[in-house]
Amino acid sequence: MLLRLEKMVHGGVALARLSGGRLALVRGGLPGERVKVELKERAGVLQGVVTEVVDASPHRTQPSEHPGLDYSHIAYAHQLELKREVVKDALSRALKPTELPSVLPVVAAPAPWGYRHAVQPAVARGGPLTDGAALGYRRPESHEVVPLGCDPVATPALNGAWSRVQALGLPKGVRELAFRTNDAGETLLCLIASASARNYLSAAHELLGEAPEGGRVVGVAYAPFDPRGRFRSGTERLAGARVIRQRYGPFDLSVSATGFAQPNPAAASRLYAELARWAGEGRFALDLYAGGGAIGMHLAASFERVVALELDRSSVVRGARDAARLGLANLEFRQGDARRLGALPEAELICVNPPRAGLAKGTRAALSASAATRLLYVSCDVATFSRDAAQLCAAGWRLTRLEPFDFYPQTHHLELLAAFERGA
Repeated sequence: MLLRLEKMVHGGVALARLSGGRLALVRGGLPGERVKVELKERAGVLQGVVTEVVDASPHRTQPSEHPGLDYSHIAYAHQLELKREVVKDALSRALKPTELPSVLPVVAAPAPWGYRHAVQPAVARGGPLTDGAALGYRRPESHEVVPLGCDPVATPALNGAWSRVQALGLPKGVRELAFRTNDAGETLLCLIASASARNYLSAAHELLGEAPEGGRVVGVAYAPFDPRGRFRSGTERLAGARVIRQRYGPFDLSVSATGFAQPNPAAASRLYAELARWAGEGRFALDLYAGGGAIGMHLAASFERVVALELDRSSVVRGARDAARLGLANLEFRQGDARRLGALPEAELICVNPPRAGLAKGTRAALSASAATRLLYVSCDVATFSRDAAQLCAAGWRLTRLEPFDFYPQTHHLELLAAFERGA
């Protein structure tokens, strides 16, 4: 079917309108292009992938083989323009015209390629590894793994570890891997496997060492494969270091292969610095969904007291140790679930950085019942942020400022920094 693509929408797809007025979502295209598409109906929505470009956009480039880089066919400067339009479109459909803020231009990433310090590839059978396996990524909405010799958006040190894994091979049962590297070229691995940990001790020790292309593997962990999600059944160290340190802004933070930390530290450091500037000064700030405490640490210099709340115990332990090492005596870590909050402490500023699902209903209710007059929201998903923004505005908050940051060039993903205020 021949279609004219109208605009990009959330999810890395372009919108097209059929002759009868029905809409279709198309991957692999750009606004303004005429393309041939094979359409299928899924859950009542027509979806498809570009099979041929008839009239190409001047912004089209050669796409990467990496199946997850759904914007890699778009010149980087235009990616930023399209991402901003997607944000404006999503907000315009969620908020009233009087509630819409001015969306600032997207802050470009420091590097459009080679920026990721953490990746989680799958193992594809039939490749060059010992067990007839290769590393790669699954196609969207598919279990098929596309084998790759390297990851074009990963750092050189991480790709060195990737090459070391492929050169040495993997024992049977390894389903996925998690890599985490730092600016010093140190890399941690986690083997996500269907057999027990003792089956991988020998391989873990063999994986330690220098990579041919630079960098070195300094630690290997194990996690049992769990169809409910990675790391749901815990992890354990097999060999070498448990954590490495990576700088975010002025702070060297401890990171692991399996705990969450922003995978693009250079881009994240820009957002954290801007967040600290927006936060200003005060007596007491509360950081929800704190992770290892990067946001709380950036607030500590300007607030008399900062409390960081995080559900994951290992992140709380690492964050508290880092805060003590860095001399941040006014930063307190607590373990707790931001989705199930009761009354919040009487902080004047609350910061939230929820996962992709956004704020839980209980969290939104706790925020609205709190004494805070200012809220800073860091989001990694435009759709759930727009939903939350609409519900916060309905509860009396005003969305006063929004700035997008590009943490993930070559993909449709981006981070949002938003400021909400309300009367005391």
